[in-house]
Amino acid sequence: MNISQVEMVQQMFAIVTLLLGVLLIGIIYNAYRIVKQPTLLLFIYGLFTLVVGITFADLVSIFTLDEFILAWSMVFSHVVVIIGLCVMAYGILRG
Repeated sequence: MNISQVEMVQQMFAIVTLLLGVLLIGIIYNAYRIVKQPTLLLFIYGLFTLVVGITFADLVSIFTLDEFILAWSMVFSHVVVIIGLCVMAYGILRG
């Protein structure tokens, strides 16, 4: 496999991860509508942020090839992942 094939596989995995994350968020949201517990709502917000953070850099690489933008999208992606994990932890600890 050369570099472009590896990047294409990463981009496909990013799209699959995004779709599975949306499905998981939908399932948890249905549970939230039944129990109306704020912990689940915070968990959904954190999970959404986490999924966006995980897939952001790979999705940006689909639309641009500029190295500067790709590097900063990776930094932004890691920051968003950390924020998502913190929101999820806060929701659970608040619970």
